[in-house]
Amino acid sequence: MIDEKARILLGARALQRRACLQWALSAFLAGAASQALAQGSKPRMKVGFIARYQPYSFVQPDGGLTGFDVDVVTALLEVLGYELDPVTDTLRHLRTKLQNGDITFIGNQLLVTPENRRHFDFVQSYATIQLVSVLHEDDDRDLLSLDDFVGKKLGVLANTGVADQARGTLGNAVQAFERIEDAFRALAERKIDAVLEENLIAEYFIDREGLPLKVGVPFASPIRVGLAVLKGQKEIENRLTQAVQILLKEKKFRAISNRWFGYDVSRPRVSQASNA
Repeated sequence: MIDEKARILLGARALQRRACLQWALSAFLAGAASQALAQGSKPRMKVGFIARYQPYSFVQPDGGLTGFDVDVVTALLEVLGYELDPVTDTLRHLRTKLQNGDITFIGNQLLVTPENRRHFDFVQSYATIQLVSVLHEDDDRDLLSLDDFVGKKLGVLANTGVADQARGTLGNAVQAFERIEDAFRALAERKIDAVLEENLIAEYFIDREGLPLKVGVPFASPIRVGLAVLKGQKEIENRLTQAVQILLKEKKFRAISNRWFGYDVSRPRVSQASNA
């Protein structure tokens, strides 16, 4: 009889333990589901990026998107409470997508040219960009303005504000490349006289590929750039500008900048040629 009572008691305790375990498991799954739901409910914002624009944005062999601008925009959206939903394309097509409302803004900083200002408003810049001439390391010429390139073969990145400005002054002497790294290689092989490009892009590829090139003295003071929003969309422009101001004060921005360029790009840097 005692054995029977003990068996019944042990069985009841086993049922209680099983019930407790089931309750704990149910509670855990419910908590995990709630957390996943909370994470999934975070709004996503579609942002356009140029698919081939190293080091700012580019698609890796595995299909993933990376780049300096991608990392910065991801951090900016975190400040605003959004997750990034990237859309990659050419700059020309991204402009169309922005005008059609398919993306909220362009996640690459564009030149604030008169033409661009006709269509876009711009967010405060988070990087100091200077237009420079890139020369072969054995070239001692001083090329400080577009006028100095008259009669010379100049390489630029296709479908950009720089290409438009250069063609407006030099016409057919400008050779546009779909990939700026191809322009740098052509210069290294002396097929062209110089490349006109932003300082950060030039420094990145020269260091990355060990090219026999050098960055010339900047043409002028830093040029205005910024993330592009549709003309008249002041709310998103102001929110992004506030997010930039917040991010620039945080260590996270400096970490992103150092990872891609080795220094804080929100501050001007003296060019290599001016120190030569």
